[in-house]
Amino acid sequence: MLDFSLYNDGDVMWLGDWGSTSIAFLVILGLAIIALSIYDLAPMPPRRRWTLISLRAAVYSLAVLMLLEPAIDLKNVSKVKNNVVVLVDGSESMTLDAESGKTRASRAVEAFKNLNLQDSEDHKFHFYEFDSEIQKFGVDQEPSFSGQASDLTSAMLEAKESLGRAELGGLVVISDGTDTGAIGTRVQSGEALDETSKELLSQIGAPINTISVAQPEDIRDIAVAKIRHDDFAFVHNSVTIQAQIKSIGVNETVNVELYRDNQRLQTRQVTLDKNSPVQTVEFEFVPKRIGREVYRVFIEPKDSEILESNNEAFFVQKVIRDKIRVLQVVGRPSWDERFLRQLLKRSPNIDLISFFILRTNENIQTSSNDELSLIPFPTDELFNTELGSFDLVVFQNFNFGPYSMRQYLPQIADFVKKGGGFVMVGGDLSFASGGYAGTAIEDILPVQLPASGSKTLVDTRGFKPNLTDAGTRHPITQLAFDPQANKEIWESLPEQRGTNLVLEARQNATVLATHPSLKSGGAPMPVITVSEMGDGRVMAVTTDSTWRWAFESAATGGTSREYQMFWNSTMRWLIKDPELKLLRIDQEIDLWNPGERPKIGVRIQNPDYTPAQAKEGRIRIQRHDLRTSEALDVPVEIPFVSDARGYAIVSAPVIEEEGIYRISAAATTEAGELTDEDLFLVVSSKTEFRDVVPRPDLLEAIAAHTEGVALKNSTSSVTPLNFQKSTSVQINRRKVVSVWDSFPLFLLILGLLAAEWTFRRRWGRL
Repeated sequence: MLDFSLYNDGDVMWLGDWGSTSIAFLVILGLAIIALSIYDLAPMPPRRRWTLISLRAAVYSLAVLMLLEPAIDLKNVSKVKNNVVVLVDGSESMTLDAESGKTRASRAVEAFKNLNLQDSEDHKFHFYEFDSEIQKFGVDQEPSFSGQASDLTSAMLEAKESLGRAELGGLVVISDGTDTGAIGTRVQSGEALDETSKELLSQIGAPINTISVAQPEDIRDIAVAKIRHDDFAFVHNSVTIQAQIKSIGVNETVNVELYRDNQRLQTRQVTLDKNSPVQTVEFEFVPKRIGREVYRVFIEPKDSEILESNNEAFFVQKVIRDKIRVLQVVGRPSWDERFLRQLLKRSPNIDLISFFILRTNENIQTSSNDELSLIPFPTDELFNTELGSFDLVVFQNFNFGPYSMRQYLPQIADFVKKGGGFVMVGGDLSFASGGYAGTAIEDILPVQLPASGSKTLVDTRGFKPNLTDAGTRHPITQLAFDPQANKEIWESLPEQRGTNLVLEARQNATVLATHPSLKSGGAPMPVITVSEMGDGRVMAVTTDSTWRWAFESAATGGTSREYQMFWNSTMRWLIKDPELKLLRIDQEIDLWNPGERPKIGVRIQNPDYTPAQAKEGRIRIQRHDLRTSEALDVPVEIPFVSDARGYAIVSAPVIEEEGIYRISAAATTEAGELTDEDLFLVVSSKTEFRDVVPRPDLLEAIAAHTEGVALKNSTSSVTPLNFQKSTSVQINRRKVVSVWDSFPLFLLILGLLAAEWTFRRRWGRL
């Protein structure tokens, strides 16, 4: 016997496998039967006619009902609680002061406890703290308030995803409103929600109730909120950097300063007021050297600022070369000048400025300068204003005397010491013949010069230079990777037609090639010599006939390959082209957070630029102060060994302290002692501290759009939060009772058929 008291819900269901077409056919058939009956029984009195028609319709309807196989679906159901997620801002910015001597964190804890949220008949509560992600915590616990971000947007979406298919009844957000996620970034203070933000909130699909724990009133702060810059910049090309400044409670003019290392590059003034809480400051400057540079944007803190650490921001920019800027200064036109100038002009990677003298101050001039097609030599513009924009300066058979240039020679020396390249090429107007003895130029040359008054300053005899041991390995004079092949190439080159006479090489210079017969200081006279000078490099080529390597080779059916290789390698070495380094530090990441372990790659190559396998080396890491660049702590040295690719990955120790970490790598190979330098920056990326202004307006907008409730500093134990009612039920018991195959229904159909037959016969119908 079925106990209906066990069930509290039920539905009618149809077990028959009939499609809509079949049902429509049965309905049409039924209507046709009724219409035919009306026509057939038309002669009978109306009462008798409609009695028979009704009996026939009832029989047909019950028969169709049996075909559809009706049943009763009995169920015992209970309501399922939906889920409410409570999100408490656990970022470190919550530790800042709110008002009344309380922090935002303490107000958040107070609001959370006063809500007294417990599982009820309709809702089950889940508690999370959020920063860059969500973490679950118990109702009797407190958030850590140590997160490095407050990504409210992602937290809300992640909370919904954590429930899977379970029904979400609503959210409760307890925060100061400083969302570092998508919505907070897109919607600035005082702005309405944009369409993208509304679409993100629509994905939640439930009311979002918000409680703001801080208000922007009585807060005073200036923050460098964001730095817009390119990861790469080109040396000697203008670079633009934009700093976004956010302020509240400050109505005055402040200085925004840009520093490189501890050197202040530029200062911009900006007037802050409540009507312009966000302003952009733009810096434009020209990098002078390649490599990674650390920059700092700084604003002097004001009294009573809620936070001072956000008044500065650091970033790293890598400066690379776009084109090599070369200044070629020639004393008079010559074949040597022509070949070198054509080589430089043909290269797409070289921006050449070339001057060769066709008229001096000693030439007789019968017309004014305005009537002459030849311009005066722009000495002041080149060597006083534009010198720093060049990577390499070439003095080719050039004497400075007739152009009143002596006062500019120290500036050329300073240019080299600050990282520029300089090469002096021989000729009868060069070296001592050009009067450079005793000048600032001689001080930077890798060779010493005889006194300008010496009787013999030039030797006109032909010769073939001899490579030194250093010359066989140096990239400038390495015309072939194989040492023997390289030697044979140099021996086969056309001879040089004369040379300037110089004294011995300086102590730290490297002689690459010498004269086969001339002596200086008891040793062969240097012909090709290089040296480091400060941060720059210098080269001396005492002959003016290297052009013959290209000219005579072409005349005999050869190519100018050796000439091109020599001068291309010369330029790349003088400007310190990183591609020429046999040891290179390779960093994919140059910005780390404290507590992370940087990884540093080192690549070592043989003199022929094949991978140098199994080479031992060491990495040295030294921390420097972020603001003064002063070296701090004891350097850390880490050994490494290159693999089959000539590569080694060095894991630095876990870095706990902020700073500029300068790296130096060194290894000894067949090419000698190889070194390289680089740096990486370690600063805390506390993005929420870039904007510490509370955003109750944002929380209110989120609540309004999702039909939630927005509260400020709620302390009430009875809080009118809005949650959706649960629409889900759980089926505890179920039974399907068939109706169509019951005996009473079968008897009812038989009874109706018998009644129709009886009445029809009694009323005279067959």
